[in-house]
Amino acid sequence: MQFHMHKFKFESNETNYHKHKILGYTEHTIGINTLHFHTFYGVSSYKGHTHYFSGFTGLPIKTPNGHVHKMEGLLEESQLHGHIFFNYTDEEIAYTPREKPIQTYF
Repeated sequence: MQFHMHKFKFESNETNYHKHKILGYTEHTIGINTLHFHTFYGVSSYKGHTHYFSGFTGLPIKTPNGHVHKMEGLLEESQLHGHIFFNYTDEEIAYTPREKPIQTYF
């Protein structure tokens, strides 16, 4: 399996009368073929406050043209509130030679 990244772009749930945009690219590929997942992290700012997020995607979900990964979690609490997010990576992937996948052994 060649190292690849997925783009993600979606919004969090609404809390405190606002939402946050969550966007970026997945990072490390961990696993092999159909049993792999990715790490992700980032920062989302809105009107003077910031939330951090990080996590692991779910396993690949087959689609007609490739696969996607489920992403869900919490934006770190800031100014006495947090946000929940749940969505999927884009199906389109980008291959890059910069890193080999982290192989798992059973």
